[in-house]
Amino acid sequence: MFLSMNWILDFVDLSGLDKVELIHQFSLSTAEVENEIFFKGSELSGVVVAEIKSIENHPDSKKLHLLKVDAGESELVDVVCGAPNVRVGMKTAFAKVGAKLGEITIAPRPLAGYTSYGMCCSEAEIGISDDNSGIMDITDDVANGTDIKEVYQIDDIVFEVDNKSLTNRPDLWGHYGIAREFAALSGRALKPLEVEDLTPYNELAKVDMKIEDPLCQRYSCLQVENIKRNVSPVNMRIRLYYCGLRGINFLADLTNYLMLEMGQPMHAFDSRKVEKIRIKRFDKPFVFRTLDGVDRNIDENTLMICNDNTPVAIAGIMGGLDSEIVDDTTTLTLESATFNAVSVRKSTVRLAHRTDASIRYEKCLDPEMTTVAIARFVKLLKTYDSDIKVVSSLTDEYAFHYEKITLEFDKAFVDRYTGIEISNERIVKTLESLGFGVQLAGDDFTVTVPSWRATKDVTIKADIIEEITRIYGYDNFAVHTTRSPLYPVRTGELKSNEDKIFMKSIHMYGHITTSLKHLALKLKTMLSLQTLLTLTLKQSEIQLFLHSFVRLSQILRIQMISVFLRSAEL
Repeated sequence: MFLSMNWILDFVDLSGLDKVELIHQFSLSTAEVENEIFFKGSELSGVVVAEIKSIENHPDSKKLHLLKVDAGESELVDVVCGAPNVRVGMKTAFAKVGAKLGEITIAPRPLAGYTSYGMCCSEAEIGISDDNSGIMDITDDVANGTDIKEVYQIDDIVFEVDNKSLTNRPDLWGHYGIAREFAALSGRALKPLEVEDLTPYNELAKVDMKIEDPLCQRYSCLQVENIKRNVSPVNMRIRLYYCGLRGINFLADLTNYLMLEMGQPMHAFDSRKVEKIRIKRFDKPFVFRTLDGVDRNIDENTLMICNDNTPVAIAGIMGGLDSEIVDDTTTLTLESATFNAVSVRKSTVRLAHRTDASIRYEKCLDPEMTTVAIARFVKLLKTYDSDIKVVSSLTDEYAFHYEKITLEFDKAFVDRYTGIEISNERIVKTLESLGFGVQLAGDDFTVTVPSWRATKDVTIKADIIEEITRIYGYDNFAVHTTRSPLYPVRTGELKSNEDKIFMKSIHMYGHITTSLKHLALKLKTMLSLQTLLTLTLKQSEIQLFLHSFVRLSQILRIQMISVFLRSAEL
């Protein structure tokens, strides 16, 4: 999973701190970071916002255009451009002479008899998306000649976390959970998520929704109308691209954005195609076409989201093609849910189809996040499309609750497990920075595990010790020589018999090695070790022999077993 430092900085102020060093600390304390850290935008310079003032068709080419571009300088710049989407008045990303795009340095270049003094760039050419269909269309109100990096968050530090190290941490599958870890490591405060207050809509009609299967733990939904925007903001598309997702349209991008930000997958249905939401399984197998255009075989164990009796999505995995958001969608029904993790994992295996959403659902997501995610979605939707209208109340069915976990321990317990002295104040501060509720009475702690850590992660007192020590820093533990009394081994009856059996084992090994080959026994079945032992030893000695055999195997390793197998083949 790729993570953006710019995104993390939305939630925690890390000014004045070495970001790369913090990433290394995160790797030591929380989850393994892959070796390479990417400094996005570092190889881009000299690219500015420019406006196309005039366009002439090239006299000798059907594709090329002769442009005059205002790059914020005293004179217009002559540029030869072959992009199909050029138009007068369009603002775009313009690489001036001397600009650098990776290993390319822009210089005056003759093209089909005309000299181009710069290059109008696509988003792919400046490294902020994979769109190379035309030059970048800048719709924001920006002065000509402004450095593109001052307008958009192109400079960023991106690092990759090994997914395997996040298996037991469903809270770390989004940037907000990662920011909480950075806040704890740096001693800085975690900023709260900015969400929309949905209580003013409580009097509106509810969405027609019903959970009909216990595999759905919680299902929350909301309807919104009058959506006009269909292209995502540039900074949103940049973050999605840096984290491995492509831009689709505004609503689809926004659900993906929330998934990467909070770790909560969401799905937006076109409300024209979904009226009665039912979450259930079917008695008979059938074929269902998903958003990627693939027909998939659905069996009776796969949970489905339905419009009454018509399937519209595979729960926790992927939506259906017939109910997808399209460019003319102006009204949506927003889904935010949690499902049984085992059910989702088994369904992905049966379908041979694992998605970014299913990867998260497999990790036992926190059901408490479904309504928070919807409130966050509406907040961002209003920020970028202010005319939207919420037309339903928040409809929520909470079918399965995880038990609240409270753990009690004392300071002596922490000291015994850590072997070092960590003050009560430090313990309280560490746990509270991670979202735990802490009550301290003398040296006795009562800790309440937050919902996002209580689905399968923190369940026993030893887990609390891990939280304290990893934030304290394993590398901060002083190295001490173990202080333990050493006593000479006293020879007793058991020890004496053990030594005799040990020597007898060595003798037997040599005997078996030579005698079986010498007699050339034709064994049709493999002679087990247990049979050989019972031929040599009395029943009462077998247990003691096996204990001695462990010591013998350290010397002989696997040679004895190899001899048995080879001898059995004679």
